[in-house]
Amino acid sequence: MKRLIYLLLAIAGIAVASCNSSPSDTEKQKEEEEETPIVPEPQPEPDRKIVTGYLPLDDWEFDKQYPSVAWEHLTHINASFIRAKADGTLNTQPAEKNLEKVRDDAHRNGVKILISVAKNSPGEFKAAISDSEARKKLAKQIVAFTRDNKLDGFDIDYEEYDDWDNYFPSLLAFAKELHSLKEEGMLMTCAVNSRWLNYGTEWERYFDYINLMSYDRGAFTDKPVQHASYDDFVKDLEYWHTEGKADKSKIVGGLPFYGYSWDEELKDKVDAVRGIRYHSILEHFGDRAADTDAINQTYYNGRPTIRKKCQYVKENGYGGVMIWQLFQDGHESQKSLRLIEAVGDEMGKQ
Repeated sequence: MKRLIYLLLAIAGIAVASCNSSPSDTEKQKEEEEETPIVPEPQPEPDRKIVTGYLPLDDWEFDKQYPSVAWEHLTHINASFIRAKADGTLNTQPAEKNLEKVRDDAHRNGVKILISVAKNSPGEFKAAISDSEARKKLAKQIVAFTRDNKLDGFDIDYEEYDDWDNYFPSLLAFAKELHSLKEEGMLMTCAVNSRWLNYGTEWERYFDYINLMSYDRGAFTDKPVQHASYDDFVKDLEYWHTEGKADKSKIVGGLPFYGYSWDEELKDKVDAVRGIRYHSILEHFGDRAADTDAINQTYYNGRPTIRKKCQYVKENGYGGVMIWQLFQDGHESQKSLRLIEAVGDEMGKQ
């Protein structure tokens, strides 16, 4: 009888001990795993092609056209221009009125903004880069202006082509100087004259993006001509990859939002070199002008060609497209015919 009682007590003790014991290490691990939320690995952002629009801060149509800027179709703005002077200083007056507003609006819309630098007057940019002290001063001022105005980078629009072979080494030295001085995270881009000037293979090393000015070809003559053909656009892109040795991701194809006209009836709408804005073409010829590239003796890029160029950039792995310039596009009343809408339709497709 005593043995039976001892046996029952022993069994009860084991049961109590079992109930009061801690869970096994395996059970603990299982519980912790169930309580800890699973955090997915961060995924890379989609490889979106860039769409850069030049936006002249002192354009005569700024007040009229700025409210309709299509931020949703842009990734970058090149605010233009501040001007390089011969002594290495900057003429910032053209940017002073509107830069802050454009910067704030760009950032609010998730668009990066760069300041574009051009010559102050013929020969001044060339003079500045040709003198070592002026060159250093100019590079320092560009970087300081970018930093002080809380911009995302700077763009060099050097268009002094006389005696190119002799002056290009100075331009290359200027690019190196800028690259060495720019602060971490600052974008450094340039506008280049497509494929008839030799920039060599070192040039591309210093820039995040190279904007090809694939337009104005043959336009400054008395003979009517298409200044921005699809074929030339393709050749320019290929040249900078094969001859300039630039990575395709850096090469950005230029799109003109303007044309040239040799039509006498349009003489009041063209500028001193026969240039005419796309919205003026629409105003004169009507809606039909949006879907062709030439009417009479007026040549430009309509929506089909703009789309085709964008498609080529995407299908062949280039960096994106650049627009000169946003205020030349259709007015708000012509929104359905605007070229930026064609760009957005194509470049927005991933």
